[in-house]
Amino acid sequence: MKKISYLLVVTLLLIASCQPKPKTAPVDTTVAKVAVAALMDKYLTAFNAKDVITMTDLLTDGGLYCGTDASELMNKQTISEVWKQAFSDTSMNYNYSVDRREIRINPDGNSAIVLEQFTIAALCPKIPARLVSHVVKSGDTWMFDFLSYSFIPKNEDLGKLNKVLESTFKSL
Repeated sequence: MKKISYLLVVTLLLIASCQPKPKTAPVDTTVAKVAVAALMDKYLTAFNAKDVITMTDLLTDGGLYCGTDASELMNKQTISEVWKQAFSDTSMNYNYSVDRREIRINPDGNSAIVLEQFTIAALCPKIPARLVSHVVKSGDTWMFDFLSYSFIPKNEDLGKLNKVLESTFKSL
């Protein structure tokens, strides 16, 4: 009985070790970066054109989308409504151009993190903004499943900002 058990264990190990290894196709990160950059350019063009339909079409249904305010944690429908409301004010010019863009492709080639820095003069001309996004690939299509806008003051300006805020709140 002992010999049969050893023979069975050796046979199972042999079978397990002879299984074909799954082949993973190497990811061409250059091609992926070009595709993600095209997505970002499409989003920027739509934003500057106030094209909420195109912007919304670039979002996944289950994504998380964050505005600059701490209370702005939104889903696809909510951020679409925020964009519609903001863009309905035709006196405001939210146009911007990207000063810096960094794209990091995940090794599997199916997702990426993108960072863009810019200034929107109509909102805050003295403090740059940052858009951090996570994009995912579904088939051949790249889409956003996470967006987070924030203002990014320089470290050396934080003391000045705090003083302005303190004096403003004291006078209220």
